[in-house]
Amino acid sequence: MKLNKVRISGVGCCLLDRIYDNVDFQSETFRRYLSKTPGDGGLEPGKLTFEEELERFAGQSFVSDILPSLTDGRQADKENIGGPCIVALINASQVAYKESDVCFYGCRGDDEVADKIMQRLCQTKLNLSRYRIEQHSETASTSVLSDPNFDGGHGERTFVNTIGASWHYLPSEVDDHFFNSDICIFGSTALVPRIHRGLTPLLKRVKEKGRLTVVGTVFDFISEKEHPERRWPMGDNDESYRHIDLLIADHEEALRLSGKHDVCSALAFFREKGTGAVVITNGARDISLWADSPIFGRVEEQTMPVSEAVGKALRQGRKGDSTGCGDNFAGGVIGSLARQMSLFLNPTSEKEERANDKCQNVGWSTANGQRLDLKEACRWGIVSGGFACFYYGGTYIEKQVGEKFACLKELYDLYLMQTGAC
Repeated sequence: MKLNKVRISGVGCCLLDRIYDNVDFQSETFRRYLSKTPGDGGLEPGKLTFEEELERFAGQSFVSDILPSLTDGRQADKENIGGPCIVALINASQVAYKESDVCFYGCRGDDEVADKIMQRLCQTKLNLSRYRIEQHSETASTSVLSDPNFDGGHGERTFVNTIGASWHYLPSEVDDHFFNSDICIFGSTALVPRIHRGLTPLLKRVKEKGRLTVVGTVFDFISEKEHPERRWPMGDNDESYRHIDLLIADHEEALRLSGKHDVCSALAFFREKGTGAVVITNGARDISLWADSPIFGRVEEQTMPVSEAVGKALRQGRKGDSTGCGDNFAGGVIGSLARQMSLFLNPTSEKEERANDKCQNVGWSTANGQRLDLKEACRWGIVSGGFACFYYGGTYIEKQVGEKFACLKELYDLYLMQTGAC
């Protein structure tokens, strides 16, 4: 019997990550470029700034002065596909490799960087038909400065981003195929400014279609620079929150979006604004989650630990870098949701088939009353984020389909034992 695939579409940024490992964040050189006030363009561990803003802050050229001084003039240790949306989608397609079709929406330039990205993307399962070219434009890229010894050996990164062609991507380019997908991802759209500013009507249209909305966040440097004293906006206005079924943010982003000073208060803010479910990551520390919606049911505010197996492997010397851990976490959550939806779309008994006949005809819908398990999705997010520490860069290119899933399944089984969920 032909498998009914779960359709996932995501809009956001795809770029080339140039990763520089072993950059000492405690060095005198790095401290020279540290931010002094919010939004001033300086470097901050774990945060993002734009190349042109860093140049204004330092009064120097990033390419010819700042980067060589931070990296001792060496070439990048690795180049990889980056961008919070594309990395999450690639991992989702690997977690749900049997159950999903995944499409990416975005734009690239017509330069050598775009060629490098496409060579790698063609080795994935993604549908790239909506990944368009912006003529005479530079493709987005990020210099990732990584210090594996920062934060007591947990590691941290600092990002210097060039938006490039992503400035030109418009909400009008998000077509009907996107809105008819089962899961609609808005992946760290602060790196695609016009999509981010037009987020509210896009989210509203998805909900009118009865589809699942997932929003992942990224450090919003534009908002931080424009109004460092205010909380970051989510699209046009706070109406966006009530059209979000699942919000995934890291600790810093959750606090800046909510304007609060602790996770509990941030969760309360998102709950009051009508968000269906929220997951907040915090590096190598416990994640926090909460839900109260017809889709996820009621999940009391709680924490879940990171993977002990990953921590043990890192202590024993198995290490890449922490680039893309959060993006892979989001992709693991999305991939698990797709696997769960697939059970509804592909019933195993005649009784279930009759009960789900409508669902099979029109795809998965938030109106069907079928609940998804948020904690199960977070388990796959946790092991996906942890596994990303074992290689350099956020994107894992498989030699054969199912390779990454097999690696993640081993960690998943160990995590079930760790948490007593098996």
